[in-house]
Amino acid sequence: MSFVRGIHKFSDILDKLAEFIIVILLGAMVIITGAQIVCRIFFTALAWSQEATRYLLIWSTFFGAGCVYKNGGHISISVLQDSLPAKAKEILLIAIHILCMILFALIVFHGIQYFGKQGSQLSAAMRLPMRYVYLCIPIGGGVMFFHALDAVLGSVMRLLGKEEA
Repeated sequence: MSFVRGIHKFSDILDKLAEFIIVILLGAMVIITGAQIVCRIFFTALAWSQEATRYLLIWSTFFGAGCVYKNGGHISISVLQDSLPAKAKEILLIAIHILCMILFALIVFHGIQYFGKQGSQLSAAMRLPMRYVYLCIPIGGGVMFFHALDAVLGSVMRLLGKEEA
């Protein structure tokens, strides 16, 4: 029980941390884009702004996907799920979340491999090592993996009638 509670707490902390990071990233995107507009009108365009906002958007997308997964907001077709009795529905949810865990584990595995292959490649304008841009793949996949694990454990506990407050 304490293991399940610990995973649930960790998943909640990851979700709140991701929400905070997303706010920071989106705020930085707004500031950079605003500065680009002002500089383009009055001065010289910033050479790095478009690249920076692109990378911030990529990172915020991976963190956002984890938040949406945690809260069950991804698109789904639930006709079959809605027609099942409660226990069968819970079993189906467990199977779906286990399949998602497998997918997220693959994303983490291949994301780490891709991160390693970036070597000394630098971005065009900012000269930022590209490995830090691609690091969002395993991190985002790992966050979603923990959210899926939390969902599986929560469904199992509900199925066993041991759900906690």
